[in-house]
Amino acid sequence: MMEAGDARGADQAARAEVHELPFNRTTNAAARALLAAFVERERLGAHIRQDAALVLGELVANGIDHGRPDPQHGLEVSWQLEGDALRLSVFDGGGTTVPHVVAPDPYAPRGRGLAIVQALTTAWWFDGTGGTRVTAVLAVG
Repeated sequence: MMEAGDARGADQAARAEVHELPFNRTTNAAARALLAAFVERERLGAHIRQDAALVLGELVANGIDHGRPDPQHGLEVSWQLEGDALRLSVFDGGGTTVPHVVAPDPYAPRGRGLAIVQALTTAWWFDGTGGTRVTAVLAVG
């Protein structure tokens, strides 16, 4: 497994990164820091940095809370900048539930993560092949 912060691959032409991170609570902060560095290098601006951090943070939290480690015993986070879109993705080893937006009670302490993702992105989806990959797309242009 790669150490936190080590990129498995960084493709300058496609402007993409893939990181294999530990499957634990500290991964969320590490993932957001890696993404923030990418957004800075790409000069996408503070608004995109904030929205992307919120979306990625929710996807990572859901992976840790509802999934299990991926085949490398961690959690994969990735992002790719394509034209006017930033695609964020989190892959875990799968869980017992299917990612979906819920309408929680206004006083519920949790349950708003994918609603936040849906509100901030132009699209999001999941693929349950070999684990759970949740992908979200932010408009950057």
